[in-house]
Amino acid sequence: MKIYHSLIFFIITLFSIDIFSEEYEAIVLKVIDGDTIYIKSDNGRKKVRLRHIDAPEIKQPYGEQAKNFLDNELDDKRIIVNSDYKDKYGRDIGDIFVYNKNQAIYINAKLIKSGNAWVYKSYRKNPYLMNLENFAKNNKLGLWKGNSPIKPWEFRKKNK
Repeated sequence: MKIYHSLIFFIITLFSIDIFSEEYEAIVLKVIDGDTIYIKSDNGRKKVRLRHIDAPEIKQPYGEQAKNFLDNELDDKRIIVNSDYKDKYGRDIGDIFVYNKNQAIYINAKLIKSGNAWVYKSYRKNPYLMNLENFAKNNKLGLWKGNSPIKPWEFRKKNK
């Protein structure tokens, strides 16, 4: 009986993950800041928070530059959003891709590698993402041009 219940739990968990996972095409209506966009898709309009990254807040040093960088990357382009959950504010948390001549550009990673965002604090053990951040830091790109940039999560905590 215990195995039967475990099997049912496993099947329910497996199918519930797929229910919330979605990939969709969208048009960017507005870049809100360096890690949040407002989009329009077949399912309507909504905010999407880019997964794995944390860009400087608008009122933080380099915040406007990060927003402008993302705006330039997404300007007049259709995007693919891959999202499998929403945050506590109801935003899709997603990976953003732009296709350029049949080549996928992973925008989230590009923001890190160009020095326009940090790896989000809960992903800092991911070697791929940390290599991108270290590349930007070692080459003094974007926010790493400054001496000691303040991490967005520290900025938010200090400015509540």
